[in-house]
Formats: sequence, C-alpha cells, structure tokens
Amino acid sequence: MCGIAGFNFKNKELIGKMNDTQIHRGPDEEGIYTDVFVSLGHRRLAIIDLSEQAGQPMQYKHFNIVFNGEIYNYLEIRSELKLLNHHFDTNSDTEVILHAYEEWGTDCLNHFNGMWAFCIYDNKNLELFLARDRFGIKPLYYYIDNEQFIFASQIKAIQCHQINLTLNSSALNQYFYQKYIGPGISIFNEIKKLDESHYLIYHLKTRILTKKRYYNLENEIKTAENLSFQDKNAAIYKLIEDAIEKRLIADVPVGSFLSGGIDSSVISAIIAKKHPKFKVFSIGFKEKTFNELEFAKIVAQQIDVEHHYQTLSVDEELIFEIVNQLDEPFGDASILPTSLLSKITREKVTVSLSGDAGDELFGGYDTYLAYKIARFVPDIIVRIIKPLIQFFPASDKNLHFSFKIKKFIQDWDKNKQIRHLNWMAQTTSKQRKQLLMSSYITADELFETGKGNTFLSIQLNDIRNYLSNDILRKVDIASMLYSLETRIPFLDYRLVPLVLSLSENQKIKGLTTKYFLKKLAKNLIPSKIIKRKKAGFAVPLSLWFKKSSKMQDIIRDAKYYQHKTLNYEYVQFLLNEHINEKNDNSRVLWLIFVFNLWFWNQQR
Repeated sequence: MCGIAGFNFKNKELIGKMNDTQIHRGPDEEGIYTDVFVSLGHRRLAIIDLSEQAGQPMQYKHFNIVFNGEIYNYLEIRSELKLLNHHFDTNSDTEVILHAYEEWGTDCLNHFNGMWAFCIYDNKNLELFLARDRFGIKPLYYYIDNEQFIFASQIKAIQCHQINLTLNSSALNQYFYQKYIGPGISIFNEIKKLDESHYLIYHLKTRILTKKRYYNLENEIKTAENLSFQDKNAAIYKLIEDAIEKRLIADVPVGSFLSGGIDSSVISAIIAKKHPKFKVFSIGFKEKTFNELEFAKIVAQQIDVEHHYQTLSVDEELIFEIVNQLDEPFGDASILPTSLLSKITREKVTVSLSGDAGDELFGGYDTYLAYKIARFVPDIIVRIIKPLIQFFPASDKNLHFSFKIKKFIQDWDKNKQIRHLNWMAQTTSKQRKQLLMSSYITADELFETGKGNTFLSIQLNDIRNYLSNDILRKVDIASMLYSLETRIPFLDYRLVPLVLSLSENQKIKGLTTKYFLKKLAKNLIPSKIIKRKKAGFAVPLSLWFKKSSKMQDIIRDAKYYQHKTLNYEYVQFLLNEHINEKNDNSRVLWLIFVFNLWFWNQQR
C-alpha cells in the first residue's frame, strides 16, 4: 500500500513535493525517477519483500513502474512467467506486474487478482500506462491540459502544481445528494478520477490520452448464471476461503477488523480455523445505540482469537483532525470510527482484512428490503401517508423507526433506480433546491443508473456508485491516514459475479436480508450474531450538533461561506430547527460542516 505520483516533464523538486503530501500512505521509503520526458514518485509502505531491491520506482528493461496495491496471485503469475523464460531479481509483486506487462501488454490486468493503481512508463514507446483495479479499491486521480499530464493517489499531490481549479457543480450536487462524489469526476472540474475497471494510455509525444474499460462485471455475471445453484453453493464458500487465504500473504503482521456484524465475523471465523490466536480488532462507543462491541466480544470468544479492542469517543479533536485531512468533501461520517479502528489496529499490525462489500453482494442493506416491500405498496397509499410524516418525532437514536418510515415515504419515486438513490440520500430534492439555489441539478441528471429495475440492477448501481466512491474511498482514506493496508476478501474478482448471479430470493428471503450468507455462517459464528439487526458503523451526528459549539461555528460564521455556493439563511434555519429539536437535520448539517471546513482549508 503506497502513494504514487507523476507527470510528463522533468522536475525532481516538484515530484518530491508531491511525495511529501502522501507520506502517510507510505512512511517506509521514498523513491523518485526522472528523465527528460517524465517524473515519477513513490511513497512506500513495505508489505511484500521488504528489501531495498523491491523499492520503487522499479525499473525492468525499458519499463519503470510506480504501484499502489497488492497482487494476491503474484506467485502463480510469477511461476507462469518463469515458464515463458522470465527471470526475477526480487520476491515482490511489483516486479511481476512489469514482467506481465512485457508479456501480455494491457491484457496483463485480466491476469491479476488484487487491488491496484499503478503507472508504467515505457521509455521505448514513450507511453504512460495507468490502470485501476476492477472495483476501485485504490484511488487514482489525474489532470490533463494541452501541455501537462499529472497523476497521483491524492488530489493534494496534484495541487502541488499550482494549477487553477474550479468547483465542479455536478460533483457538488452529488455530494449533497449522496454524501460522496461519483465516478469519473472530482470536486474540481480540472481533476478526474480514473474509473474502476479502466486503464488509460498517455502518449508523451502526441499528448493524446485514450481510455478503455478492461473488465465487464455484467458479462461475468451472465456467465455465472449458467451454473446450477448447487455448483454456485459449493464454489462460493471455497472461493471465500481462498480469497481470505490469499489476502493473508505478507511479510509483515496481518490482522482483521471485527465489528460484531456478520461480514467481518465470517471472515474472522474462517481465518481462525487455520490460524489460531489470530489478531482481530474492534472498537466500542459510550453511546449505547451506536455500540457493537459486545457482539464482537461474543464472536471473538467463540472463534478463539486474540481480541484487541478499546471503548472510545469521537470527540471534537478527532472530527477536526480527520476532516482537515480530506482532499475533497466526503460526507460519510462513519469515516470517524473507521479511522479510530485503523489507528488502534496499526499499533499491532500493518495489514488488516475487512468485511466491506458483503452488503452490496449478498443483499444486506435495509434499502434492499425496502425495494422488495415497495412492490406491494400502491402509489395511492404513499400519497395519503406523505403529508402525515411531518408529525413523526425526531430522534437522536441510530436508524430509529420513524427515520426509516420517513425515508421510505418522502423519497418515493416511480423510477425504481432514482427511488433507491433517494432512499440512500442524505437530503431531499426540496432541501437541495433551497440549499444549492441556482447550482441545483436534479437527481436523474447526476448518476448513471444503468438499465433495468431488477434487484440485480440496483446492486450493480450500488457497486458502481456507492461501493466504489463511498465505502472503498472511506476505507482507503481512514486506513491510509495511519499507514494501514486494508484488504477486502469479498471483492475477489472470482467471487463477485458468482454471488451476484444468485437469485433475489437467495439473497433476501421474505424479510431476511443476506439469506445466503447467513446460511453459510451457521457453522462459523454464534446464531445471536446471525439473527441480530444490522447496525452499521454509525455515529451520533444529531447529538454532536446540539452540543458542539465549534461545529456550530463552522455553520454559523459567515466567513466559512466564501465559496458563495450555499444559501446561508437556509442553513441557519436548518441548524436552529435541529437545535430546537423540531427536526433531525444532522445529515445535511454534517455535509455543510464538512464542505465549509474543507473549502476554508483550501483558501488558507
């Protein structure tokens, strides 16, 4: 796990500055390569082959690489390449990428099982080849104009070039709609994200950039649908086991997150079968409705692992520390507990496995259940109930019943894809119109929702939008702040299409979410964990805004509105309404707080 950077001209001092912004991503070693055509930078977090020879930028023949990520099947690929007369000087996966690229060209990506964002410089053909993994686990941003091509793991690194940047109105609307910025774009018009499952080639002489998608998940699902349920059932468990085992390969200590939910519990239990006294990590919170630690303790005791945990509080200092580190507005407040968990985990290990993506694959979200229930609710019932929801009481509790009912009714839309996005949303269209004024863009213009109204199409849109740009982004930011590598077994590319090809009834049976995974888990973890309600990594936003004068100040003080983007008077109305307990506006207030503080930091 590392930080990478580069651009299409020679400037050793500038590439060094880009590296400096990403030290937390790779505290172990710095590497720089320059010639007349390019500058490449690397910050290393050493995981596999800790020797200096495995450092980066790494050179092989006329290729140079800077690489962030891990290739879990590098030993198998290495053996295959040896049979093709390739010779290796290190035991690193980085060197395997270089040889694979020489042998197979861009098709090398289809051989890799892992997570990656990398750039290979071909000084013979004068090309830069950049690629991002199939599901977008690792970030990769770039800037291009008529003269310059710049790339990095983080926007802050690109900003070292002092280029003129302007706010992207689509990104702004996406952020205030869904709390994250979607595929392909960033908060700045001039800086792009390379999409997951894509690569690009930049020609250094012609300055022409071409992009191509190399992996099509929908096609892989269609292939998997031809298998019988019996074959899938047998294969899925074996693949989960193998995906986990591959992600334990490292030359540094490895552990696992254990939240007390089913996803991380299953992963930890499978590890414990082969690795006694394996280290697992949890955090708890003093606020009862947000605390899952007792469930994690139950699992840890049954599977007999070395359980490390702390009961913590998310205080003002942590909130400002994390938000001040953000490259662009990111409104998922669960980044705060994820950061705390990463911090205590890094004290014992350098790598941790995570249960992320289990909800998207196996059907775990309440919104998926809402999608199923909505089929039986006539539009006329919704129209009758909608005026009454304003009388539902507000609550500071996590995912309280009245909140769920309000979301179900007030964000109803006949378009099932938009309806699902509305249920996932942090704000209503009415709120966004008042908040963003002339900058407001309608929901159906903001996200590419794909075709179809099936349950699978809803899942695919979540994987493309929410998983890649919220969940995985959160994990990368939080873990990298503390130089911790996080690995995600459920996103093994062999497993994902197989699970998604299961029928809707195998994912959600009746009102039981994650039905298939829960059946699989019966012989692994306590039934109490399987049967418990989903909680998620939530935080008490509502209480924070009532108690924190510093957070209120970021929303009240006019000096934080230099962006001239938000309706100041409306924001004050939302805050006062919240403090006076007339409505729970904590989600939209959090988005405003993060945006204001982020923009203020940009101007300093």
